[in-house]
Amino acid sequence: MIIFLIYSIASVHQEVVQILENIPEITWKAKVHDQMNNNVPLNQTYKTKVPQRTKQTSKKFVPVSSKKAPDYWDWVHMNPGCSDVVPELGNCGVSAQVSVMNTFSDFRCFQGKDSERIEYSSQYQLNCDTDYRCSNCDQECLIYWVWNFLIDVGTVPASCISYKSGQTGKTGKCPTMCDDGSKLPELVKAKELVDVCHNDEELIKEALINGPVSTMIQMSEDLYYYESGIYQHVYGISIGWSSCEFVGYGEENGVKFWKVKNIWGRQWGENGYFRVLRGSSNGGESQIEYGCCQAIV
Repeated sequence: MIIFLIYSIASVHQEVVQILENIPEITWKAKVHDQMNNNVPLNQTYKTKVPQRTKQTSKKFVPVSSKKAPDYWDWVHMNPGCSDVVPELGNCGVSAQVSVMNTFSDFRCFQGKDSERIEYSSQYQLNCDTDYRCSNCDQECLIYWVWNFLIDVGTVPASCISYKSGQTGKTGKCPTMCDDGSKLPELVKAKELVDVCHNDEELIKEALINGPVSTMIQMSEDLYYYESGIYQHVYGISIGWSSCEFVGYGEENGVKFWKVKNIWGRQWGENGYFRVLRGSSNGGESQIEYGCCQAIV
């Protein structure tokens, strides 16, 4: 029975890939990822409607200079020491926490706040957040709420409190000491949050020159199968929202794209990243240009 079930799952996934391969003029390639055949979810998603900006999200983005953004930008190639760390969400539905903490770590490195990149703890936020509804693996959470926790409370390095919920699927109590029994270090905070999404790709490009940008994508079934290319939704239903990080942009064969860091590990997509159509209307492809923000650290 188990062997038959595994075969059935693999067969269904392969049928979807064949459908995608036969869609005319598709701009990306699909594959069946190993986790899918093992019936392990690649990601947990928000089961919400389009998220609304909250009162805590702060000021509108103002460019740091009057210079026009260049035609191409890629933090991963320009500064891999600060940006080329791809997180893996695992079995906990906390895409906002995992993605935002990774972005926070990247941004502090870009800004020289840390002498070298320090990974900050999403587990600390998960265990200690009592005000922003972001303290449960099965609980909805938006990137704004996680950033507001970082502004109001802060977090510690992941070397002190490691991310355990990815394995257990559960959260715990707010820790009073590090995993090794040592004293908790001083909490590290963000200063404020800047709204950079106004369905205006030029504003997002200008923000990206300062550092990476947190965003969300409206997930559809076909994104699970993404292997390479410039993603556009072509198949399947919408299944919720997930958090990710703008790290660059460019153009290939006349098609403009954003380069985005995902939270499904390096085995997925283009070494953990994906490119998605840039500059389409009404929030961009899969609403990825709708809900993005950038912290001042």
